[in-house]
Amino acid sequence: MQTNEILIHYGELSTKGKNRKMFQQKMAEQIRLKTKHLEKVRIITNHDFMFVQWKEASYEEISNIIAKIPGISRFEPVYRVGKNLEAIKKLAVEIFNEIKIEEGESFRVVAKRSDKEFEHDTMAIQREVGSAVGYAYPQLSVDLRKPTYSLRVNIHLEDTAYLSLLSTPGLGGLPYGSSGKGLLMLSGGFDSPVAGYQMIKRGLAIEAVHFSSPPYTSPQALEKAKKLTAVLSQYGLSLVFHNVPFTKIQEEIKANIHDDFSMTVMRRMMLRIMDRLLETRDANAIVTGESLGQVASQTIKSIEVINEVTHSPIFRPLIAADKNDIIAIAEQIGSYDISNEPFDDCCTVFAPRTPKTKPRLDIIEGEETKIEVEGLVEDALNGIEVMTIDEHYIRQTTEAFSHLL
Repeated sequence: MQTNEILIHYGELSTKGKNRKMFQQKMAEQIRLKTKHLEKVRIITNHDFMFVQWKEASYEEISNIIAKIPGISRFEPVYRVGKNLEAIKKLAVEIFNEIKIEEGESFRVVAKRSDKEFEHDTMAIQREVGSAVGYAYPQLSVDLRKPTYSLRVNIHLEDTAYLSLLSTPGLGGLPYGSSGKGLLMLSGGFDSPVAGYQMIKRGLAIEAVHFSSPPYTSPQALEKAKKLTAVLSQYGLSLVFHNVPFTKIQEEIKANIHDDFSMTVMRRMMLRIMDRLLETRDANAIVTGESLGQVASQTIKSIEVINEVTHSPIFRPLIAADKNDIIAIAEQIGSYDISNEPFDDCCTVFAPRTPKTKPRLDIIEGEETKIEVEGLVEDALNGIEVMTIDEHYIRQTTEAFSHLL
């Protein structure tokens, strides 16, 4: 039995007070943009939930999109019927007919009345509907605590009731863009895409910033970063991708800076560039995939010295994460296989042999006098290449190259 309506539960969004409407609008905007290639959906917002209605698309097409939109606690297909107990019982039986019931499974009925003048109270609704389902499907037992299926019956103030049976977990968090905008330092590894995903879930709109150093880094490494951006765009909207030319800076560091301090200076140069980009892109924070102690530049002392060049907020959502946990999320969101491709980014290509884990600020500042810091930063900013990448980028790129094979 096909349904053309989804009920969305807000979760954390329900705790918002006077700003709730803004959060709802952000979520509705993303749903409309993500589904526009299918059809124009209708969105009805309520204080505690949201309805999405459509005509032609399949439930699977719409639900696959809804499952990747942040701010949603859970969602479920909804079936509407008139506010008549016999009609409600008939529909309940029909809904259960759509699923494959296994021996030993159980159910319960949970009723809620927005319309307190409805002739049957919640206990009566639960009893009558439950009896109808139990009679039609004797293989189902009743379990009020941990049932296999929970049939929800909601009696609206309008002339309808709606029933829902199957519930799907959402991403949770906050709607995309409701928390401002950040710039994600995106390498080709496992960590930074996962960091971007975590911040998207917290409502942060992001733009990706990738530092490339051709010819030391390959075109495949740059393409890898673009594909990772496409993965992230599944959970947000189309993302702006900034390709920062970093070759000259790294050559200058290699030629003039002591190898032990090169990683620290390199990261400080990156942050200076990020700082300037925040201003031009009207963004609020820098996002990195750093995890405490994972590499030399991510020790407490290194982070302190690297941070010294900026006063901008830096979000490190993975700072306490274990590598195995990061990889598990990468597999979940679809970035693992791309991050695992064997194309090194600029941090790997120019990695020092013995990087300092406890650099001193005065020594680093002394080393930086050997290079033209401001001029190098300005050159890099002037050479940035910008493009917009959406979730269809990987497929489109694959199709384009297939004609050359």
